[in-house]
Amino acid sequence: MKTIIIGGGRTGKELAAQLPDSVIIEKNPEKVARLKALKVAVAGVEVVIGDGCDEDLLKRVGLKDATTFISVTGDDDVNYRAARIAKRYGVPRIIARVEDPEDRARFQDLGVDYVIFPTKMIANLIVDLIRPREDKGIGSIDVPFKKILVPILDESTVNRAFKEALLVASVARAEITVVSSPDIERAEMEMPAREMGVRLRVLMEDERLMDIIKRHLHYRGCIIIERVKEHLYYPDCIIIDQEEVGFMNRLLGRGIVLKLIKCASRPVLVARTYRYYEQILAILDSSATSESVGRYALLLAHLCDARLHLLILENIPELVEWMKRIGEKANIRIIENWIEGNPMIEAVKEVKSGKYQLAVIPWRGTGVIRADLIRRIINDAPCSVLTVV
Repeated sequence: MKTIIIGGGRTGKELAAQLPDSVIIEKNPEKVARLKALKVAVAGVEVVIGDGCDEDLLKRVGLKDATTFISVTGDDDVNYRAARIAKRYGVPRIIARVEDPEDRARFQDLGVDYVIFPTKMIANLIVDLIRPREDKGIGSIDVPFKKILVPILDESTVNRAFKEALLVASVARAEITVVSSPDIERAEMEMPAREMGVRLRVLMEDERLMDIIKRHLHYRGCIIIERVKEHLYYPDCIIIDQEEVGFMNRLLGRGIVLKLIKCASRPVLVARTYRYYEQILAILDSSATSESVGRYALLLAHLCDARLHLLILENIPELVEWMKRIGEKANIRIIENWIEGNPMIEAVKEVKSGKYQLAVIPWRGTGVIRADLIRRIINDAPCSVLTVV
């Protein structure tokens, strides 16, 4: 699988060292000389001097055969023009570095698969490291998840749920474990994980267990959790594919997600967005779980540099003020929306508006958010949904 890397700086060099059969294009002769002096080519990496936006050059180094295209120069315009060429030639996976977060929209409109913001991520990480824990105000955790589990059903799950898991893990500095069938190519998961600096662990299912899962789909969540526990692995979050949710619900006519959440007793994220979150919706009521909803929403908004919208279904001024105080400390932009009409109708309407990339909701509670509302949100939302226990 051929990888083309635009930019031969430190990032490009580190990528090439881990990605055999790749090509680095760098226009600075001094950097090219350093790369060749370091004998990067020993690992099967070709170093080419030239402009990464030169379409003819890209074609000569094998753009039509590339499976991954990575542009990591320090110039957003260069990365954008290079990614646009790769997109036009149908490269399956495109990754671009973006220095200015205000540039994110044009890269995402272009259809770039992964947009990386090193400046913002590093700044957030440093602030988190130097800020005393008691001043963070977000509780006893400073990242939302440290261990993420992705049950791999088929190729579509690799391209959907696993892709979103990589994005979440890259900002949360989390480890991903996948439970995969033997017919899934491990390289399809290992390569993007290496490219994004995400630790990956693969647990393979044996044929006997896969037969059990196929015969008893409604027990799938429980089987997966038990399989993971055999390896003494307890994830903080499970990320599943929306296709799995829709298929199972249609087939069995029951709330599979709710059963999975119940047996897992941890957050479950239904993946639909497949890119970094820009607008996050937290749906809050008077239940005790709403504090956890607020905490996860704040952490994810902080890490992704996203705007956080609060949909407030009941009179909970203390919780809202707490979230606003934390948001001010962490430089999180918060927008309040107090609901006066029917909370169920307004919640579903807001989730379906298409304005958000992620909705964070409690999975059960003593407030107005009950199982039927959760089921409607999970089934109808065009965005990803994180259910918090």
